[in-house]
Amino acid sequence: MIKATSGASILDTMVLNPVQYEAVCYDGGPQLVFAGAGTGKTRVLTAKIAFLIEQKKILPAQIFAATFTNKAAAEMRARLETVFGLPCQGLWIGTFHSLCARLLRRQADKLGFPASFTIYDSDDQVKLLKKILLQYKIDERVMTPRSVAGAISKFKNACVTPAQAAAREGSFYDREINRIYEAYQTALKKAAALDFDDLLMQSVLLLRNFGDVAAHYQDFFRYVLIDEYQDTNLAQFYFVKLLAARHNHVFAVGDDDQSIYGWRGAVVDNILSFEKHFTGTKIFTLEQNYRSTGPILSFANEAITPNVHRARKRLQATRPGGVPVVVSQYRDDRDEADAVADTLAASIAGACAAGEMAILFRTNAQSRVFEETLRKRKIAYKLVGGTSFYERKEIKDCLAYLRLLANPLDDISCERILNVPPRGLGEKTEGALLEYAGQKQKSLLQTICSEPLDPFGPRAQRGLQDIKSVFELLGEMNARKESPHEILNQMLTLTGYLDNLENDDSEVSENRIENVNELVNALTTWNEENPDKSLCDFLEEVSLVSDIDEWDKTATAVNLMTMHCAKGLEFKTVFLVGCEDGILPSRQNFDDERKIEEERRLFYVGITRAMNALYCSYALQRFRFGMVTPMAPSRFLRAIDQKSYTFIDTSSAYAPPPRSETPQFSRRDFAGPSVKDDYSYSQETVQYHRGQQVLHKVYGQGKILAINGFGADMRMTVLFTDGSRRKMIAKYAQLEIA
Repeated sequence: MIKATSGASILDTMVLNPVQYEAVCYDGGPQLVFAGAGTGKTRVLTAKIAFLIEQKKILPAQIFAATFTNKAAAEMRARLETVFGLPCQGLWIGTFHSLCARLLRRQADKLGFPASFTIYDSDDQVKLLKKILLQYKIDERVMTPRSVAGAISKFKNACVTPAQAAAREGSFYDREINRIYEAYQTALKKAAALDFDDLLMQSVLLLRNFGDVAAHYQDFFRYVLIDEYQDTNLAQFYFVKLLAARHNHVFAVGDDDQSIYGWRGAVVDNILSFEKHFTGTKIFTLEQNYRSTGPILSFANEAITPNVHRARKRLQATRPGGVPVVVSQYRDDRDEADAVADTLAASIAGACAAGEMAILFRTNAQSRVFEETLRKRKIAYKLVGGTSFYERKEIKDCLAYLRLLANPLDDISCERILNVPPRGLGEKTEGALLEYAGQKQKSLLQTICSEPLDPFGPRAQRGLQDIKSVFELLGEMNARKESPHEILNQMLTLTGYLDNLENDDSEVSENRIENVNELVNALTTWNEENPDKSLCDFLEEVSLVSDIDEWDKTATAVNLMTMHCAKGLEFKTVFLVGCEDGILPSRQNFDDERKIEEERRLFYVGITRAMNALYCSYALQRFRFGMVTPMAPSRFLRAIDQKSYTFIDTSSAYAPPPRSETPQFSRRDFAGPSVKDDYSYSQETVQYHRGQQVLHKVYGQGKILAINGFGADMRMTVLFTDGSRRKMIAKYAQLEIA
């Protein structure tokens, strides 16, 4: 390691290795830093910003630094403020979505939106899409709101507008999606709302379509830095390209080997083809790993090497020693859970804190057997990625009131609070109100507050008048710019929301009361830390919170999470469980080599979370879909030299402590089940599954509603777009995946 010299006073406080130092001080054009896992990319990003501010005399406000989590942004900001000894005023640092939201608040009028626009979450999207499907008389069982939301998200990630989508040729299903997409965008605009993907797409459209706005920000931001560049989608790539178009001062940091979000639009080729898009790029490669021991890194390097589409790099250990990686074979998933629990208990009894250990799995469904086992053993655990605090009913109720106050056009929020707490406003009144508002061409709240309520009965009038009174009083407080937490407290008092919960003596109500009080505490603290910010600012921050942003490692609880969720984290001991074909990699990706490569990268991400000890395991049979299913070890294990780990076989009878022996893997173990294997005929191993969209030569587009049996003899019930339900046998149906 070296320290900066030659007058770089700020960098003197940052210990950098030679490659890191060179990357930080280079200023000859666009830069791409391939930062392998644990190689200090946050240190490099922070040092780069410090270098730009002190050495290049760039103002903090002229730096645009995009991260992928709020936690990463907060950590970088805190490090910078420690280095400079004072707040970095004006620095644009945050997630892509938060920075784009900030930009759009300032320029919303150009796109026909008010600055107080609402940001819809996935639940809001689904509610709005349900209304549109109902309006178009489309059966939700054929075209689910969430599948439509996914299709629309793909359009937005590629910055494809409804008009552009409609101009493309496609199937009947595609045309229906295009029609819904256009109606959905119209409804969003009417509600003065943007969804999560809109924050990126609308920012791109803003820079593309308004030359004066683009010129302003291109001149204003003199440097653009991007963290986790391998996870950018097309919209983020377009945004960076547009923002840096005049000066090309782009500093991108990422690791193609950790690109694991292709399923939600990330394009790994963004980082692999960076040089083609940014002329004169200088590439730096960080390979010195400061997190993991040598045995773990050897295992990781062996695991990722088979990927063809990657930049060649090999992690090098800086920490001496280390215990071998352990690969264990178990009889079934319960034996696997028991063994993991035994190891956890022994580690906790030793020197390792529970919070320094993690069980990582491919899907959330795998957590159940581990949760049950840990509860029985009285081992405290924390499931990360479950129901978020801000997704709980009572919290969403309170936020809906605040959102509606900030944006009276938000009908989705109004519908949520219409009868919460109960006001005698049932579905009949809601339907009548929607019709009445449509006639008046106003939002629901505007109609309640400004139109005569004569069309409604006495009971409904009282309930609607109650809502009107609440929002008139809250509106006056907001106009006086009273603090958000005082507005929330007043809302709870005026509506009697807490009183209603207190009248219910159930344990659920007690928890909900505690959660509401915690929201008041959170808003009070936020207001103290951000005295100059408004209610809209708070609502925006809440809408952009992710699971990892809410995660807080505790010393007393073992962490349970998916490998996707674990990205960016580190633990002293890691258990990678369920390393089986059909799970990791997922069976649905077997026939797509690019997706298999992403699954291998996911495996690599899981491996490189471990600092001191890594345990990988698989079971020979697993209870899935209500039956015991034979399983085979993950094909990814075959790529790893057997000298890189210790193999333990307890499949005949689990009885710790296990013995170490040479693994007896056959080619079949790693190739994955073939159609000739006896155990291949299960719902999980064939190409069809419930909820799948399919095409039939005669009946057209359909959706699989139910499945019975296995393999070629599988019987399916399919609902087609003409309304007919037909029972089919897999080997005769000749269905195509839509």
